[in-house]
Amino acid sequence: MDLTDSAGKTTKTVAAAVRKRDVLPYILLFILLAGLLAVLAGAMLPPYYDAVPALLWSLGFCVSGMLLGFLFGIPRTLPSGTVNMAPDDRRDGKGRATDELPATAGGAEPNPATASNTLFLGTPTPMEINSNLVEVSDWLTKIIVGVGLIELKSLPGSARSMAAFIAPSLAIDTATAMAVVGGIMLFFSVHGFLIGYLLTRIYLSIMIKRADSLVKNESVRLESGKEIEVTELSRLQQKSLDDMQEAVTQLLLAHPPDGSPAVTALAGMPTAQKPASLVLWLDDHPRNNTLLVEQLERENIKVDQAVSMRQALAMLQQKPYALLITDMARAENGRRLKDAGVRTVREVRQAHAALPIIVYCSKDTVASYGTEAEAAGARFITTSGTSLLAAVNKLLHEERAAGG
Repeated sequence: MDLTDSAGKTTKTVAAAVRKRDVLPYILLFILLAGLLAVLAGAMLPPYYDAVPALLWSLGFCVSGMLLGFLFGIPRTLPSGTVNMAPDDRRDGKGRATDELPATAGGAEPNPATASNTLFLGTPTPMEINSNLVEVSDWLTKIIVGVGLIELKSLPGSARSMAAFIAPSLAIDTATAMAVVGGIMLFFSVHGFLIGYLLTRIYLSIMIKRADSLVKNESVRLESGKEIEVTELSRLQQKSLDDMQEAVTQLLLAHPPDGSPAVTALAGMPTAQKPASLVLWLDDHPRNNTLLVEQLERENIKVDQAVSMRQALAMLQQKPYALLITDMARAENGRRLKDAGVRTVREVRQAHAALPIIVYCSKDTVASYGTEAEAAGARFITTSGTSLLAAVNKLLHEERAAGG
């Protein structure tokens, strides 16, 4: 899985992907027009074949290829009441990736190859979506692939027979007509397949998803009897959670639970007036921290992200970061290290002795390696996102006060 170096780079990558998707139809159309112009050039210049039959056959092979690409590109739909989950999306209670798979019954070791990546919700959807087109596509593609593999040896002979059938319509000598028809068959059938497959794969899946969401009309009924769409409910709930998290963060700054001095200046300061800061966050699963990064950037704290200790050390040499946040268990050089956070604290301490470091990890790793991380020089260790936000604000305030 590709992971970006920072939240800003992630946004740029997504925007670039959208631009590439939007420009793809124009690229395919340009190549198609180039092929049609080449066919017309052969009619206007030697070998001077008839243009109309050549264009008709070209468009025919293109449409046939598009139909085949359409059949192969139709997206599959999940069974009703299921949701796809990537294997690394299974989290523990804190919302972070677990280090080990759960044990099976009888103490047997879990088998990653047989682990399911589908979550059954239990509640069926309000209305079933007609998936006959998907089933027909699946059936036809299997037949086409099977027959194609069986008849693979006879494919060149069938192509020559078709070329010989089409050649007389071009009204030139047979050898030249066979060569022209062979080029038309190869170019327009392959390009038509690419057009049908890519456009179906990219755009049809989006249209089907939108249509299914409209047909299913996914909504929940509130205690008052009113109904609200799930997407709208999620948006409103996220806004409420953000407000609550911000309020709790301000409370922790004004009344620290560990008895440390209160940061009343930050607790009552509007977000727009807070000084800008630069923070580096090291985690091999940056998407787990998306909401927290968003919350920090709302408070005028710019967050760059790294996915390995080597990358983090290189970034620390390039920019004057005010603080480092690291996870604990992490994949480094292809190996899963449960104490990677402790090693990171030690390495960073050698090169940047005064840089504050926060360890943000799961409860299990805190219990196992929290003491080592603290002894190595970590300023704060937490499993709570709200406590993390308060600690970041507090340490940044202390650094600014020390620098002043």
